[in-house]
Amino acid sequence: MPSSSILTATDVLNLLVSGIDKTTLETELSISGWTATPAVGGSKSGSGTIWSSPNATCSVRIMTKPDGSSYARVYNGPGGGAPREQPLNALGKPGDRASTHFLLTS
Repeated sequence: MPSSSILTATDVLNLLVSGIDKTTLETELSISGWTATPAVGGSKSGSGTIWSSPNATCSVRIMTKPDGSSYARVYNGPGGGAPREQPLNALGKPGDRASTHFLLTS
């Protein structure tokens, strides 16, 4: 499900809602010029990557849990959940934990 260019949080959210897989999402973010940095995870969230948009207005944190499943969260800032950044729901609005975790297909 490749896109022409991922520029905004809305672009990412549209892909997540449509059911994109982790590999395709990371490939598309890379092609679109997003910057990847390692994400620190805990025993439940596992390891992952924070992808910051080229214009530093938003970010996506993609985590792979110890059981192999992956999820993504989109934030309204470049730090992947840094202080004062809020996770966004499918409508692009700040939301609670349940509405801001998007499972990635395998």
